[in-house]
Amino acid sequence: MIRNRASFALVAAGTSIVAAGPAAANDWAGPYIGIGGGYGMTNTRTSNSFLTEFDEDPIAVKSMKDGQAGTGGFLTLSAGYDHALFGPLVVGAFVDYDFSDIDTHFSSLLPPDIGHFKIGDQLSVGGRVGYLVAPSTLFFSTFGYARSDPSDVSINFGSGPIRANLGSFNGYFLGSGVETLIGNGFSLKAEYRYTSMRAEEIALEDVLTERFKPKIQTIRMSLNYRFGDGKKDVVDNSIPPITSSWTGPYLGFGTGYSVANKQESFGADAGPFNNPVSNDGGFISASVGYDYQFRERFVVGAFADADFSNLSYNDSNFASDGVDSQELWSSHGGFKNILMVGGRLGYLTTPDTLLFVSGGYANAGMEQTTISILGEGSGVIYDSKRLSGAFIGAGVETKIWDSLSLKAEYRYIDLESEELPLFAMSGSLAARIDPDIQTGRLSVNWRP
Repeated sequence: MIRNRASFALVAAGTSIVAAGPAAANDWAGPYIGIGGGYGMTNTRTSNSFLTEFDEDPIAVKSMKDGQAGTGGFLTLSAGYDHALFGPLVVGAFVDYDFSDIDTHFSSLLPPDIGHFKIGDQLSVGGRVGYLVAPSTLFFSTFGYARSDPSDVSINFGSGPIRANLGSFNGYFLGSGVETLIGNGFSLKAEYRYTSMRAEEIALEDVLTERFKPKIQTIRMSLNYRFGDGKKDVVDNSIPPITSSWTGPYLGFGTGYSVANKQESFGADAGPFNNPVSNDGGFISASVGYDYQFRERFVVGAFADADFSNLSYNDSNFASDGVDSQELWSSHGGFKNILMVGGRLGYLTTPDTLLFVSGGYANAGMEQTTISILGEGSGVIYDSKRLSGAFIGAGVETKIWDSLSLKAEYRYIDLESEELPLFAMSGSLAARIDPDIQTGRLSVNWRP
């Protein structure tokens, strides 16, 4: 899987290098079209209610899961219009259409109640506000309306699948990214986007009601062509370009958002029951590194990052007769604190703007996964552990002064799978976990 992400990052970087040329002054004003792609993770909160009887009295058994995990890629087409407002400010409006294949598998009440659905193709209509940190580089924020048409929900109760129509999801999105002109009317854009959808529900055979509320994290990269009339103009140097060398050490501080997709398998030899879990949360990051510039336009470097994060999830189940309720069980888990050591290779599209790919070693701390039954105490399902793996990434860094730069980067972390004994017991009773993590980050770097 990580090989596919690496190929995407290298192709994107190669496209920018081949197409690079002198940037034009007025390319930020006017209409544009774009084509690109990306990768997304869903964190879908699910809740359900199962009607049954106990001593001829109706009982509703209800459950809630903070995160059901889903992953997949997408192809995107876009069109928009930008307007240079005044000074370095740019505003615009756009529409995107994602041909998506993000598939969510989820566990229902009890095994083997397993289901899945696809988020479906997504339409996004919104605006953006940007700031030109250099004549050819725009940092921006996006916002707007999102709509997706999911596939039917399929749930397998062991006797065969039951399908139901979920309808359409409607919601909003927020994002941030960077776009850089690479010449001859073309620009390269990278964006991290968070989409929150309103909850929708289905009813199955008047017995089970399932409710779904997806949150979608995507990283997207696109190549845009601008139809502005200034492609032949001389570059506007009202914002002086940075000409200092990239060679030397640096310190960084930043923040971002992460989504973890953890596949859990329980049972004899960790096989019969699969439980996909999604954790998400913010982080702050500190980094140290060293870059070396060679052949004028190329930069190679090494770095170490520490992300202070808390990616958590909670599950709960309870029974209610309409008057009183009783917790049946609840569980909690997550990830904390990720360390990464790696390198990067970049190309300077202008003296102050670096497009780069990155990769290296990652180590993440997984918390204890705990369970509480009937509201009594808390037991450990499986213990905490630090997991090793690898990461790949891609991003853009722009100098805003000789000693200060802004960096936006996406990383995909693939952690090793582990088989852990359940309830600290040896033998065949075990849980197999297979986690991966997606992060979007923005940092400020200082070069002495």
